[in-house]
Amino acid sequence: MEIMKTSINAILDNIKNAEEFLDEETIDKFEDIIIESKNIFVTGAGRSGLAAKAFAMRLMHLGLSAYVVGETISPAIYEDDCIIAISGSGETNTIVSAAK
Repeated sequence: MEIMKTSINAILDNIKNAEEFLDEETIDKFEDIIIESKNIFVTGAGRSGLAAKAFAMRLMHLGLSAYVVGETISPAIYEDDCIIAISGSGETNTIVSAAK
């Protein structure tokens, strides 16, 4: 039980510390892009891929059309769609290529 409490506290601390890096204008633009897109595609590898899948699920819960790149049911991506590429390093070839 102690490990779980320690982990939860570490996660909460990370979230609180991340707030200082948030830019309200950028977040507003990000929200606008998501809301205005016909479909939202997410991609990531490893742990970032798991985060991308969780994010796509939350978007679907909000009633938005969201897909994970590479899944068999994902449709083609068109101009009025958006793709969100998630990478911890910013250098993962497959993710950078998808974003380009």
